[in-house]
Amino acid sequence: MDRRHFIKISVGTAAAASLAGCGSSGAGGGGKTDVRLGDTVNDTNPEIAAEKYFGERLAALTNNAYEVKVFPNGTLGDHNRMNEQVRNGTLQMTKTLFANLTAFDKRLGVLSVPYAFTKQSDLFAGLAGDLGRNLAAVLDGYDLKVLGWFDSGARNVYNKKHAIKTPADLKGMRIRVPQDAVAIDTFNTLGAQATPLATNEIYSALQQGVIDGAENNPIFYVTNKHVEEAKFWSWTRHQFGIDALLVSKKWFNDQSKEHQDALVQAGKEAEQRERELWTDETDKYVKQATDKGAKINDDVDVTAFQQAVKPVLEKNRATFGDLVKYLPVA
Repeated sequence: MDRRHFIKISVGTAAAASLAGCGSSGAGGGGKTDVRLGDTVNDTNPEIAAEKYFGERLAALTNNAYEVKVFPNGTLGDHNRMNEQVRNGTLQMTKTLFANLTAFDKRLGVLSVPYAFTKQSDLFAGLAGDLGRNLAAVLDGYDLKVLGWFDSGARNVYNKKHAIKTPADLKGMRIRVPQDAVAIDTFNTLGAQATPLATNEIYSALQQGVIDGAENNPIFYVTNKHVEEAKFWSWTRHQFGIDALLVSKKWFNDQSKEHQDALVQAGKEAEQRERELWTDETDKYVKQATDKGAKINDDVDVTAFQQAVKPVLEKNRATFGDLVKYLPVA
């Protein structure tokens, strides 16, 4: 063997040894595998705390084989972009507004039906049973695996103009809704001008007068500073919001069976922690909204809203396929 060939082999062997010991490359070498988890909400949102808890539990369950790095504030893009990255396996995890998953399959709009559940406990029971299993099966077909169903509270209308007491008060008002056909149909049916926008576009749209208002939960309203621009908050409670904690099926399948079980377990524990945090934090953020000048309106004719949106279910029933049978209102 000549000297030049010997040096070439030696350098190649050293490089291979270096790569094998790199913790961020995945399993092996005693290092940690980095897991990126993207979100769009502010870093003070309790969902971010639950995601960090997921990372802590995953590390504990796998003897520190993984390090979960949470990226809030839309750092990695909006929901649709991150969902597609997780589907392709270029991003390991995300937490997404469930309505945004209708970009993959329109049947998933079933969770956007207004007033589909009269009690949040009924929704949680459905997600723990046949409804959740069938939703997860649909997503599995798009290489998206559900690890947890996060509570994102009752969704309500807030705007810059006046309190909303009846559907007539929404007439002509430009209301931001998720990028979801059922949400768009709901607010158009109520007489508003439904305006679909990505989450990170809402604040500037309120500032610039592109929209008059939006709809979401109190925590989102405050942590994303929408309370600064839209002072009128009304308890319409037209939907119980759900966010999905997702992992790339392609990436998940590359993990050992032991670590797959740990990911599932950490997801279940994070789901429970998130729901506890959400309940504990909601009242605090309602008070913060009031302190920041929000005018909270409890005088909402919910019955009138329920009657007004009945056509939404019938119009979209065929779109939901077999999933519709799991709705109490169906």
